Amino acid sequence: MNAEQKRAWFILGVFALSCIAFVVLGVTFGFHGAWGGFGVFGLAGFAFLFRRREKPDERDKAINRRAIIAAGMISYATFILGCMGTWFVVYRIHGQEQIDVHLLGAITIAGGIACYMAHSITILVLYRRHMEADDA
Repeated sequence: MNAEQKRAWFILGVFALSCIAFVVLGVTFGFHGAWGGFGVFGLAGFAFLFRRREKPDERDKAINRRAIIAAGMISYATFILGCMGTWFVVYRIHGQEQIDVHLLGAITIAGGIACYMAHSITILVLYRRHMEADDA
């Protein structure tokens, strides 16, 4: 397992820990207090500690480039879906003209988390494909 895969697994583990914190805080403090559990996702910033010892080759660069593209697309889709979904629920269903300003920050954070998650999952999937192709 190389450093990119270790980083990806670390980020997925931190996300799982964030989800557990969300559930625990939800039970303890209710739905609005539960969102603080995603603050644990900030630990994903320590993924840089899994440093790469060797220089990346063409395969590593291609995998990372594809993962960055996938992460950008998923993040953008999450952001747009969050904005339009919120508009649909608040305006069309509830008939309100305004939304809570804190919700916009949550939508932005969701887009960032989706970016990290999509990048990590894409890294793991593409490395697994390349390993299976090498074994064949």
